[in-house]
Amino acid sequence: MLAGFGVLITVIPLVYLGVRVSQAETQAIGKILTSGRTWELLTNSLLLVAAVTATAVVVGSLQAFFITKTDLRFRSLFAALAVFPLAIPSYIAAFSWISFFPGFEGFGAAWLVLSFGTAPYVFLAVSASLLMTNTSLEEVAQSLGKSQWATVREVIWPSVRPAAIGAALVVALYTLSDFGAVSLVRYDTFTRGIFNAYRSSFDRTGAALLSAIVVIVTIAIVLMQRRLTPTTNASSKSARRSPMRLRTGRGPAYALLVSAGTLGVGIPLMSMTRWTIVGASSADFGQLSRAIINTFGFAFAGAAVTTIFAFAISLVVSRYVTRTGKFLDTAMWIGHALPGIVVALSFVFMANSLVPAIYQTSTLVVIAYVALFVPNAVVALTTPIQQISMGLEDVARTLGVSRLGAIFKVVIPVARPALLTSFSLIALTIIKELPATLLLRPTGIETLATRLWTQTGINAFSAAAPYALMLVVLAGIPALLLNRQVRQTFSPTTSLRSSEVKS
Repeated sequence: MLAGFGVLITVIPLVYLGVRVSQAETQAIGKILTSGRTWELLTNSLLLVAAVTATAVVVGSLQAFFITKTDLRFRSLFAALAVFPLAIPSYIAAFSWISFFPGFEGFGAAWLVLSFGTAPYVFLAVSASLLMTNTSLEEVAQSLGKSQWATVREVIWPSVRPAAIGAALVVALYTLSDFGAVSLVRYDTFTRGIFNAYRSSFDRTGAALLSAIVVIVTIAIVLMQRRLTPTTNASSKSARRSPMRLRTGRGPAYALLVSAGTLGVGIPLMSMTRWTIVGASSADFGQLSRAIINTFGFAFAGAAVTTIFAFAISLVVSRYVTRTGKFLDTAMWIGHALPGIVVALSFVFMANSLVPAIYQTSTLVVIAYVALFVPNAVVALTTPIQQISMGLEDVARTLGVSRLGAIFKVVIPVARPALLTSFSLIALTIIKELPATLLLRPTGIETLATRLWTQTGINAFSAAAPYALMLVVLAGIPALLLNRQVRQTFSPTTSLRSSEVKS
């Protein structure tokens, strides 16, 4: 029931979209579908999605492999740098590049900003999968004479490919629905076209028709991901192998890790620091403090509620492979790709029509967060839950524990690290979220993101910089928690404990 209610929240924007499209005249639909502008937006969007997804998968997977599987130095530092771009909103990253390079715009600019901004999703998913892979398979491959790179290609990559493909879906849909970065670098995609339709004439029907095309593209991407994802049996984690020694690949590995850190973290931080120093004298610290408190409150509440729903959905999707489970999974992902402005307007419509009491309240904001981000949490939870043996639940049931009791006493304790990861990921995403918070927040409530957008909207970059820097600092807390497990696996303490166990 909880899973169904969670998915119901995610499909509310689709219901709103259906209502709007059904009100459109046939002539208007034909005009949109045959417009050269529509096909230009479709081509631009698909090209950007393909380029960003491919780049993020390659960069994120290589970062995960080099950091978790090899003997490179400074792996803890590189792990932090690999995750930290999640703390930097795409619109801040785009602005940072523009401040350094005034002509930074177009497809190449959007590709660079979004590729290194989304690679952490792949890094986290692949790292978690690598750390939970049964390393005895690698030992068998090496005992049969396979080289290190042959083992990587034939054993390690097939075992983590489902995680990489799942993360690629998140990257693709994030890119498809991004608004901030593509707007600042002036690259026309569906999200920019939808926003312009609302802004120019407040044409909700025209924008809804464009959004409907986004839904169709989303369905195609989800179905493609399903076909590409192999069915694998969960395997338990065995003793950790010694790190792989890199020889000829050491130089390229360091070059990749340093370049990714510089492009994804270094340049944005340098830009924000410079503008903060310029605008520090005119900053309103009282307003800044209130924005921090509001941001933290929304992030904590939204992440907690979203993780609860995501846990229920993950149980259904991973444990009960039925038509119902597949339907819930598909419906959840379709709504995920809708632009934030469409999701926000759908909840304005829902609140005013059905529950006026929650309009312009924090409750409505949190519900919108569930609709927007529950798929991200499901990605973080599904694989770890699949890897929990159902035999443990069966043993609990034979001891007289109910099915619900087995979930609380067996599944949740084992899945606690994944739940913490999910909570941190959603809190981080909410901290950066802009459109839904901007349209749905209670009157007079400002967050770091809304204040930042207001200031950049009037080109007050020095006034916006303190909000940008504090937003990144606040988002950095859950970002560091996200890669805590990765860093612990190759920390001196962990190595010592591992050797103690072996002895």
